[in-house]
Amino acid sequence: MVRGSTTGRVSRAPSWVPVAAWGFGLVAVGLGAAAIVAVQADALSRVLGALSVAAGLGALGWGAAGLWLARTPAPRVAVVGLFVGTSVAVALLATAPGRASILAVALMLALGVTVACGVVRGMRHPSPRSNLWGLVGAAALVTLVVVPALGVCQGAALLDADGTVLPVVTHDGH
Repeated sequence: MVRGSTTGRVSRAPSWVPVAAWGFGLVAVGLGAAAIVAVQADALSRVLGALSVAAGLGALGWGAAGLWLARTPAPRVAVVGLFVGTSVAVALLATAPGRASILAVALMLALGVTVACGVVRGMRHPSPRSNLWGLVGAAALVTLVVVPALGVCQGAALLDADGTVLPVVTHDGH
């Protein structure tokens, strides 16, 4: 083996990292969908929304692959994907018609930093094995913070130009 070679070394992040990546992905998909269907969405908002959805689906797939393989797949690509996803989310805040939720973007940023730190930790100090209780705890925590963020994504999509929330009209009886 050549000195400095890392071919025999497996990167294994802690078991909570894929679950946190799922939270990141869910919020990214929610932000993207809200930007695409927002009341006053323009072409830029829709393009950024589609990029956010793509980044979110990538994070969901990466988290599933990490649990399936019991190791961290493509750790450097994952960190770059997290950076791109958070950059798109911040760009959505800058587009007025997109009406991105500040709470959802802040949560997405926090989850992205958390996942990136877990991935880097797994590259430097691989975790020996997955821990069931770590997965359960991570799933509970991610659920507690992601569900409210998804709710505010929809609320942000329904804002009118003057800041009022447009009513959702049902067509019962038609």
